[in-house]
Amino acid sequence: MSRLAEYMGQLAALYGSEPCVHFKGLHSGSTVLETVVEASAAETVKSRLRLVHDAAAPEELQRAYQNLNDMLKSDQAIADIKHPQGVVILAFPGRNTPLQKTYRVKEASVLDGVVIRIGGKDNTVPVWLKDLDGTIHKCEANSDMARELVKEYLASPIRVTGQGDWLRGENGAWTLEKFKITGWEPLDEKPIADIVNAARNTKGNGWSELDDPIKEHLQIRGSD
Repeated sequence: MSRLAEYMGQLAALYGSEPCVHFKGLHSGSTVLETVVEASAAETVKSRLRLVHDAAAPEELQRAYQNLNDMLKSDQAIADIKHPQGVVILAFPGRNTPLQKTYRVKEASVLDGVVIRIGGKDNTVPVWLKDLDGTIHKCEANSDMARELVKEYLASPIRVTGQGDWLRGENGAWTLEKFKITGWEPLDEKPIADIVNAARNTKGNGWSELDDPIKEHLQIRGSD
């Protein structure tokens, strides 16, 4: 039952329009979850499902699809989302998902976050950064760099530069295994409104011609 609840939770996240999507029942045989989408949200949900494999799909939509497929893979299963007439709307390869080759790369990288932990007596000092999404990056720095970063402990967000060791797993996702901090700088904490208005007041740029530059800025960033 708990596993079924996990599937239903991820399926609800995949569909979106949660107030308009309802669980109807289970069919016999292989587990078949029957859902009902209210007419007012049918086109929205259908368009959302068609967008899953688009590069422009929202991150939360891609994550819900990936979570469902990973669960099916773990359970040695496959699945489809079908229209009542039997037409497949979205397929989940699950156990048949092709495995991607894993490999590691080292490259210059940048991380933003707040220093939440720093310490150690060795020449290499652990430094933990927590980004805006709550992800904790376990980095390291030499003793001189660590002495500089101690002043930023639990303070404002900073940006660190250095070399990252990245691993691409079998599911194609990249994870940061190691990060050597070689430099840092404070982040500008000015509100977006102040930054955009300053740009708007600069002569010779297109921002001054916009009625709502902040809205345009958020659209460019892909935000609602």
